Amino acid sequence: MSAAGPLTAHRPERVAVVIPAKNEAERIEATIESARQITGVDLVVVIDDGSTDATSAVAMGAGALVVRHKSNRGKAAAMATGAQLVAIREGAERADGGDDFSEELHSEPRAPGHTGPLPVIDPSDTVPRALLFLDADMADSAEAAQPLVDAVLGEGVDMAIALLPPQAGAGGMGVVVRTARRGIQRTTGWEPSQPLSGTRCITRETWEACLPLAPGWGVETSLSIDALTAGFWVKEIPAQLRHRATGKDLRGQLHRAAQLRDVVRALARKRHLARDLVEGELEDPELSEAERSSLEEPEERPLPTGPADHDEEKTWTVVPEKDLEAAADRAEDRRATLVDLPVDGEFSDDQTRALGDVDVAELDRLLRDLPVEGGFAPDDIVFLAGTDLETLAVRLHDAPVTSRFAPEHAVIIASHLETDEPTIPEALPTPLSPEEYTSLVVHAAVEAENETENDAENDAEKDAEKDAEKTER
Repeated sequence: MSAAGPLTAHRPERVAVVIPAKNEAERIEATIESARQITGVDLVVVIDDGSTDATSAVAMGAGALVVRHKSNRGKAAAMATGAQLVAIREGAERADGGDDFSEELHSEPRAPGHTGPLPVIDPSDTVPRALLFLDADMADSAEAAQPLVDAVLGEGVDMAIALLPPQAGAGGMGVVVRTARRGIQRTTGWEPSQPLSGTRCITRETWEACLPLAPGWGVETSLSIDALTAGFWVKEIPAQLRHRATGKDLRGQLHRAAQLRDVVRALARKRHLARDLVEGELEDPELSEAERSSLEEPEERPLPTGPADHDEEKTWTVVPEKDLEAAADRAEDRRATLVDLPVDGEFSDDQTRALGDVDVAELDRLLRDLPVEGGFAPDDIVFLAGTDLETLAVRLHDAPVTSRFAPEHAVIIASHLETDEPTIPEALPTPLSPEEYTSLVVHAAVEAENETENDAENDAEKDAEKDAEKTER
């Protein structure tokens, strides 16, 4: 038993680094070289997840063990492939006796017909390597993951999660992080600081208990939930790691859309685990009778229809809301200024200039007609001022949700107003949470984008075929 205590007994002594990568030829070599500097690491595996550049060739040139997916299968699939490759490598090492094999110490007695000593394979003698998952774009900062390895190998932690410092250029709106954080907390009682951190060191026992993985970008959320509910020790540990941040451009929006979609899907898969917590809340002795009654029997009333006329009334189970009429009429009796808008923070000079000669009173009225709880960031108001807020109001009011939207939800939905109303899967019960509905909206937008790209590719192929036929004639 280790002097550090019983939790460190029979711990892994080595670590395999697993790096999912797509189109990272520029940074993968530096990431591999830096990862090798981590004490305890003796194997680096790279999974090229359908790259169209030289990622595989560069990784092999850097000495990594490389496997390639012919097409992009997503982060979770790449992680699973990497773990499988490590297990195969370890099986081969045990079969040939390993680096420390000695014929004198590890051989069967010589018997007639034998050509020589054979290794004695005893899997119980070897604890499988821990798995350290790193992002391919960490470059020379990868070795800063050392504290995670130390926690797993030396402290008894089963899953160490990196707490990254603020990343330069990051432009996320936070809705994905908050959705994952609340989902994990509701399901397990533990509230992580960075629920989407993908840099994790995991024992193989913990890893196997978390299988099968949630697909895509929901993998981190499901790993945390599954490890905690199985009784493993999960700990967040600061690590000075750097990676390429996701910005606010179209590519960044689509990335976060896919993240949100996958996180909500992962949480939906774990919804049964949270049922006991929900029921327990109803029995909380600190709740008053009125509060307990409001939880047990939500008010049944029509959802506000918004500024547009509708042919039929839809009824959903919703929590009580304040009357919107007073807020909607607030700006009509006086001249509004930027200070009067529902904003959290102050407008910079650039943001003020971007608003130009917008009718602030009208903007104030339209913003307050949205079923949103809380104030918008100044950047978000600048963005919303250029959108069709009346159409957004109709979309939000008609949504089958349980409560008001967060400002971030409204901004995301506003950026996808050109996409048709999302189809609610039959397997997903209504009413939805604002997070679930927002996820469906962005999923529909991503699907529409994919269809457009496929149509363009098909048209290009048809044009190429026609040109070929003309050339042959």
